[in-house]
Amino acid sequence: MTDYLVGSKSCHEYQIQLKWKARKITECAWKQSCSLLPERFRNERTFSYTPLVLDTDVDSSLSKIKMKNKRCKKVRRKKLTSFIPMAQQETSPADLLKTHEKKILLFGKPGIGKTTVAHQLLNLWAEKDHRELDYMFYFDVRDISHRNPMNLEDLLFNMYSEPKESKEEVLQDIKKNSENVVVIFDGITDLSSLSVVKNLVENLLPDAKIVTTCRPDQSEDFLTDWPTDWFRVEVKGFSDESIRAYLTQMLSAEPESLSSVLNNLELFSLCHVPMYALMVVACIYFPTSEASKQTCTITEMYSNILRHCIQKHSGKRRQDIDSCLKENREKILSLAEIAFDATNEKNMNLTTLSCEESSVHFAFLGALMVNFSPTASDTYCAFLHYTMQEFFGALWLLQNPDKIREVLEKCQTEEWKHTKHLIPFLCGLLNERNIRLVNSLVPAQQIKKTSDWFFKEVVNTFLPSQTNQDHAEGGAPEFEMDLLFLCQCLYEYQSTEACLLLLDKLDYHLDLSGEHLDPHQCCAVSYVTSQSAERKIGLDLNGCTVPDQGVRLILGSLKNVRHLGPSSDDSSDPSMLCQLWTTLLSSEAEMDFPTLLGLCGNELHLPVQGEIRVFERAEEVMKHCLERVNLCLHWDQRTVLSEALSRTILKCLPNINKLRFTPLQHQRGSPERLETEEKAVLLDLCLQAALYHRETFQRTVNTLLSLFSVSQTERYDILLDLYSHVKDCETQTGRNVLPALQPVYQSASPAVWSIDLSERKASLLLEVLKLQPEKKPVELKGWSDEESEVRSFLQYLPYISQLSFYPDWSDPLKQIKFLVDLLSQAAEWEEQTGEKTLKLVSSVWTYSTFPFPNGDNSQQSDFLLDLYSHVKDYETQTGRSVLPALQPVYQSASPAVWSIDLSKRKASLLLEVLKLQPEKKPVELKGWSDEESEVRSFLQCLPYISQLR
Repeated sequence: MTDYLVGSKSCHEYQIQLKWKARKITECAWKQSCSLLPERFRNERTFSYTPLVLDTDVDSSLSKIKMKNKRCKKVRRKKLTSFIPMAQQETSPADLLKTHEKKILLFGKPGIGKTTVAHQLLNLWAEKDHRELDYMFYFDVRDISHRNPMNLEDLLFNMYSEPKESKEEVLQDIKKNSENVVVIFDGITDLSSLSVVKNLVENLLPDAKIVTTCRPDQSEDFLTDWPTDWFRVEVKGFSDESIRAYLTQMLSAEPESLSSVLNNLELFSLCHVPMYALMVVACIYFPTSEASKQTCTITEMYSNILRHCIQKHSGKRRQDIDSCLKENREKILSLAEIAFDATNEKNMNLTTLSCEESSVHFAFLGALMVNFSPTASDTYCAFLHYTMQEFFGALWLLQNPDKIREVLEKCQTEEWKHTKHLIPFLCGLLNERNIRLVNSLVPAQQIKKTSDWFFKEVVNTFLPSQTNQDHAEGGAPEFEMDLLFLCQCLYEYQSTEACLLLLDKLDYHLDLSGEHLDPHQCCAVSYVTSQSAERKIGLDLNGCTVPDQGVRLILGSLKNVRHLGPSSDDSSDPSMLCQLWTTLLSSEAEMDFPTLLGLCGNELHLPVQGEIRVFERAEEVMKHCLERVNLCLHWDQRTVLSEALSRTILKCLPNINKLRFTPLQHQRGSPERLETEEKAVLLDLCLQAALYHRETFQRTVNTLLSLFSVSQTERYDILLDLYSHVKDCETQTGRNVLPALQPVYQSASPAVWSIDLSERKASLLLEVLKLQPEKKPVELKGWSDEESEVRSFLQYLPYISQLSFYPDWSDPLKQIKFLVDLLSQAAEWEEQTGEKTLKLVSSVWTYSTFPFPNGDNSQQSDFLLDLYSHVKDYETQTGRSVLPALQPVYQSASPAVWSIDLSKRKASLLLEVLKLQPEKKPVELKGWSDEESEVRSFLQCLPYISQLR
């Protein structure tokens, strides 16, 4: 390379001149590509390059083209995805400039980005701030193919850019240092017209880097005519990442449309072709009249792609497109027929196509010549995207309406169901707005005549009659309704009359339950709904999966909806309603909230976690409603309420009629888990009330208990849990919250405290009992055998009016063991402290039905007899006197009738117990012993018995 410091001034000035020329070329190309876009794009002077996939593994790429027949057998989603090239090798235009390869052949399908790569080479060189003296020349072959330069000077200076001074010096530097020269020939179609150029470059610039671009079908001829060791690079279009980057850059001002394209695989994969992507963007931005408020349909995009490709191929002006279409009408319609036949056969290779290289067909097709012998070859042709083939197939049906009914019938069968995708395109071509785009191919009068009967046939085909439904209860595929597909057809058709025809057939009820709706399908549903101005529609979105943008689209048509949401079936999934409310509340849009509440059965649906704005606006909605709202909370993976939602609920308690929770799918079979999580929410709300609403805390807790439908028997558990929850909060935060609870525990405490000491610490109940204004009964449902827990229970006794056992817990031996352990601990404590602990124990047992809330003669008799026996054994083992403390218990708790089986118990035991009675009681014998001693002992009981049964 010539050093910047020693190179001639004139050479450096020429380099600057070439860089200016390069920038001008890229800027003009950018402006021209943006000519269909809004003014802000046209005024943007900076060339922008979105990375394209450049594949240097050419042999592998060719083999894929030959296997297209097999690819067509893929599931549609995989088939469409397969068009998007994988960016496996990170080859870039910068790499092409750096490579030591001197002859680079860029080839690819029409509109795939070959020229864009060439322009990026120019752009990189022009913007490069280097000290090297080098040169780059760019020739659009279409501009120079009709001229034959006389010499190198003529080619470089006259046909590209002439130096302002010292032409000979510059030319000699270029020749002498040809390794510093890059020459780009963009768009070679016929090398014979460039033979002179080829000879000049080869002979006079032997070390220059030559970059050429051409289509695949021309590359073989090119390599034959210019035999050298070419480095072949296939330009394959945008990768997935590049499609997203390009669309995001170009549609930044239209976020709704951007989301719609990104989530529509047909359009998204179509955009791997940069020229198609540009037209999709242009159609989205194209202004429509305020009166029609029509948005661009998919078919309109494809129709404009057709017209743009014709314009590019012919090189004519935009106003001449219709005349160009008329000139090429027969060829385009013949291609449409081939496309229709290939679609029927599930084939993407147009094997029946035979045309010249200059044919208009190659405005839409990629072609590749593959040699299968030294003197013979096959040419493979295919549309750049399968949906373009379907569009052309629909175009042929438009020209041949007598074939439409046949296609409608066949597409309902398993064998021909793939032809169903022609129908939306056909609907779009019959759209009045699109007639003007294709009437140079098919007469407008013929299109309108077809339109008169077409959609009625579509509805009858895809919407079975009631008679057919009765015969199809087995669910035969040919009778299945696809309402989403019909909505998409109607959206393409853009006819209010057709929408009302469908809605009338459906009795104005759209059941889309369980569907997965992408933004474009939501747009179609919204459009159909919006056309029913006189009669409102029932819209069932139960269990639907809808993106947020789709929700916003549906919300726009709610004024025409009479009912929204799932059925009353318990198995319904109202998650869609939560998404609808969340999307609406988080947006800036104004909405008639009372109407929406009416559509949702007066239910407001909120997630337990969400944005603060959502809950703040929900608060406004509830406070402005004339009647109290039913609030439905939806779990997410976390089951803790956000602070914002807690604040909203507490502020709006007077405005909430009912509160319910909707579980996640995995929670529905586990009611226990759901109850646990609901309880956690209740406790957290009560804690928030204690922290921030102390003045109204008691009223708030009572309201919450009512909203959560907490029964009287459940209150003790909730109040114990609440005390524990608040105490944990104090420990963690250092805040003094417990005093706020005192009014609740003094007024709202249950009539009987029920506790399971095997699950809770005795100390917790003690703390709660201390808050009571008076002693309360305690019912035990279980306990711990730990000695420390039994001793702790003694501290309850001053706050207990009576102690009983839970009725459904029937294990007398365990109950007696607990009571004996309690007496034992009381006796020990009395010995140690002198406190009358045994008397305190007997005081809580002294009631008529002890130890049960309600009396049962036989059960109570057995229990008291067993208790006496165990206590007596305890006295024998320890030497402690405990039985006297039980005398008040047996005096007050004696059953109306003593029941005993003397074959199992000693008569002496009954005698000792009867002696404790204040009066004679009847005795019922359930069995007896034949032993003489037992009979004699029973005689001693008679003075204490009023009646023997």
